[in-house]
Amino acid sequence: MDHCFLKGLSIVYNRNVYYLPLDTMAYTLIPSVKGQITIPPEIRKKYCIDKETPIVAEDSGKGVITLKVMKMVGPDEVSYYETAKEFGLAFKKGIDPKKLVDAIKKIDG
Repeated sequence: MDHCFLKGLSIVYNRNVYYLPLDTMAYTLIPSVKGQITIPPEIRKKYCIDKETPIVAEDSGKGVITLKVMKMVGPDEVSYYETAKEFGLAFKKGIDPKKLVDAIKKIDG
């Protein structure tokens, strides 16, 4: 098994060196027997992650897994509209509904 360890501001892995930006938080996470990992408290606090927060895991296929924190939209941020010709959702903060639908389709596969 290859090992990865933090050395200064770089990560050394398989004799390759990958430099991290100064503001990057890097943690070593060990999966449980069931494959679960614990997100460190500093990251949970920074992104307001709790047990209800959806997180999307994307596999690059090249050994990089990206976790994306999804923001739940509250009822005060969206309203339903209906006219004789159409109906839909209006987002007060300017969310593009097409982008939302595309993101949902991507998550659902």
